[in-house]
Amino acid sequence: MKTQQQIKERIAFLDQNARDFFGFQRGDLLEFLDFSDAQPYLKEGVTEAEWSTIQQRLSQDNIVRLISDYMPFAWEKANNCRGLSAMRSLEHMKTWLWLNDEEDLLPKLENYTHYGKPQLRMICEYYAIPWRSLDNGNWTNEEDQPGVKAEEVPLL
Repeated sequence: MKTQQQIKERIAFLDQNARDFFGFQRGDLLEFLDFSDAQPYLKEGVTEAEWSTIQQRLSQDNIVRLISDYMPFAWEKANNCRGLSAMRSLEHMKTWLWLNDEEDLLPKLENYTHYGKPQLRMICEYYAIPWRSLDNGNWTNEEDQPGVKAEEVPLL
């Protein structure tokens, strides 16, 4: 698991290198900081009690639960060709994989095709999440174009 310092360094890295255009990863990372470490990033006036309702517990079990719980939503966005939402799902996954010390998987999330389905499949297989029950079976790069089956797309 990452330390509070590593999380702050990751936020700085993302900010400095324009690696998080919409700030989705940054927002997810903040949720794993203790109040004292998160305070410089928070709006003025946020109290420790308020922060405690947002803060996530940093543990492998919690990270895996977040990934698993989010998968139906991520697949729904990919199935419905919701480009920005599907991309945002992958940004969440990048954060959670990084927090779970799975940096070796991050490069596989970079080549966005088929609304992120290859990446979602890879993450599902890694965490033994049954992705086929979430997939509508149509892998396309344009919502009004016919797609292909998952087996026709190379594995990551």
